[in-house]
Amino acid sequence: MFGAVAELTIIDGKQAEFEAVAKELEAAVAANEPGVLYYKLFKVKDAPTTYIFMEQYADQAAVDAHRGFEHFKRLGKAMGPFLAAPPKVTRMDKVQ
Repeated sequence: MFGAVAELTIIDGKQAEFEAVAKELEAAVAANEPGVLYYKLFKVKDAPTTYIFMEQYADQAAVDAHRGFEHFKRLGKAMGPFLAAPPKVTRMDKVQ
């Protein structure tokens, strides 16, 4: 089992637009990617422009497939204009 945390810093004033696209991505992943066990967006308290995607995958195949889905490519590109910096992604292995 694999996990990831993606931290995104959004341009101030663009939060609502970002959230709309990010929530669409969250829903598309839930509806179309059975190997993704958890994929949720969070807003960091006391940091109005910082968001976290928390992710959990069943296996490496699910991780690899995630990046190839049309909805991921399309919505990831749509989020780009709202980013103040490149996402910081931490990838993890589940402790067995």
